[in-house]
Amino acid sequence: MKRRTDRAIAISAVTAVAVVPTVILMVVKVGGDSAKDAGSMPPAAAMAQRDRTNPNGTASGTVSPGASTAPGAGPGNGPGSGAPGTGNGGGAHGLPTAPPQPGPSLHSFTRKTDMKVTIGSGGDYQHATETASFTLWPKFAMSATGVTQTMQNGELSKVTKKVIVSGNTLRGYDGTKWTTSTLTAAQLGRLQNESDPRQFTFMIGTLPGMTASEPDASGRTNFTAQALMGSVYALLPQETAARFRPLVPDGTGCGLDLWADSRARPTSIVLNAQGPGASFNGSMAFGSYR
Repeated sequence: MKRRTDRAIAISAVTAVAVVPTVILMVVKVGGDSAKDAGSMPPAAAMAQRDRTNPNGTASGTVSPGASTAPGAGPGNGPGSGAPGTGNGGGAHGLPTAPPQPGPSLHSFTRKTDMKVTIGSGGDYQHATETASFTLWPKFAMSATGVTQTMQNGELSKVTKKVIVSGNTLRGYDGTKWTTSTLTAAQLGRLQNESDPRQFTFMIGTLPGMTASEPDASGRTNFTAQALMGSVYALLPQETAARFRPLVPDGTGCGLDLWADSRARPTSIVLNAQGPGASFNGSMAFGSYR
């Protein structure tokens, strides 16, 4: 019973902070389909899922010669020649053809996440941000701080959550108290695989209708695709989804814009959706790759 409780604490602590990037990744994962299976999938486990009908994940997008950067996209780098860590093979413009595996080609990185839902014109909103640093190889470690601010009827509330993984110990702060749990080898291995940011680049290559610009002189490529907001709601807390769904319905299109470098490492991801009663804007920025 103690072990089962520890695992529940561990999963809860990780997802407390990781919910924002998980949302973005699952939009990449499911593309234009609603995430009907995502609700039963632990958010921390989403990153390593592959399409069972396409186990190699071969990129199948459309290359748009000379395609310009989509509105709202920031500068970045694009996949050039080869799957992560190999320099050979790959799909369109070097998109990975299989889920990347952590190794010496990528030791660590940082990630900043921002997600905001603006409601109507009265000033109400919910704004979640996260700053995180990851070590993927040779051993997994992470430190993340997430802050959620909610403005409702002129009143602002703020909750700060933290997650630290060091060795096999996970410490989580839920806004009121700290908890400590011991992670199993399987949990650590899953986090190591699923936190690899190249998973984003792999999965965008499997989306129907994905388009990619030609690499520029620096090897930079921009990928764009469309998803649905239903994919986002499947991973948000039920009360949050219930609040925003009438304003930005499940069927609302969600634009996805991704830049990645010549090693298939993303440098920025942007999501945008506009519903009848609210707008959704999300972004992730990656850096300090070593």
